[in-house]
Amino acid sequence: MRRVLIPILVFATLAGFGTPHPPAANPSPETILSKAVQSIGGRRALELIQSFQLHGVMRLADKRPVVEIDLSTSVGGKVLGIMTYIGLGQSRFGSNGNISWEQNFNAKQEPIWKLIDQTTLSQKVQQINWLEWFTMLPAKINNMKFVGSEQFDDEECWKLSIKEEDGREQQAFFSQTTFRPRGRRTVEKTPNGDATVNVFFRDWQRVGDLLLFHTVVYDRDGSQVNLTLDRISIDPIPNTNFSLPEQIKVMAEQQ
Repeated sequence: MRRVLIPILVFATLAGFGTPHPPAANPSPETILSKAVQSIGGRRALELIQSFQLHGVMRLADKRPVVEIDLSTSVGGKVLGIMTYIGLGQSRFGSNGNISWEQNFNAKQEPIWKLIDQTTLSQKVQQINWLEWFTMLPAKINNMKFVGSEQFDDEECWKLSIKEEDGREQQAFFSQTTFRPRGRRTVEKTPNGDATVNVFFRDWQRVGDLLLFHTVVYDRDGSQVNLTLDRISIDPIPNTNFSLPEQIKVMAEQQ
């Protein structure tokens, strides 16, 4: 994915499939997605986004903080993500729009730098920024089908099934009342059998002209971890924030 914010613009375009059909017993994926973008502020508000920043803390069920997250993205594929594992250390990833990279630590707590591809970068961003997951859905419209209604996170929702290129399946849920995206479900293979992973979107608040969720709950077979976003901003970000680390500059020159 060349540009991290391009999916938002693609979504704003594709979600305007035309005038949505009147509510039906079995709405089409196109109708659900079109109404969903309207529910969070509309196409124009999405099209105006040039930069996106979030900060949050991930906590276990006992409210103990385990990870602090900072993510900044800007047009042109610029990214900077910082994951602080409380009491353990910090990892980073990013891109200046052309070169993508990540930095972790080995067993001796020594920094390890490496170049990554755009697909890996996109996956890292989507694991944190669920707005991007949402805005990528229209690109999967040909592999999407309406499968009915179901109560999801204590609300009656429309359910869409999405087949991935690797054969895996995910399900996206949208409120039948507001059409807001309420979350996602996947099934993961584990040594102990299949595990159902639900992701719930909660605590909707205004950010400029947009209405966005500020809490993401990860539920794995009943065991929950909460990501509380205490800051979301769409204000401009200086390009200097996305400058390549010196270690990555050297690696890129050696390629």
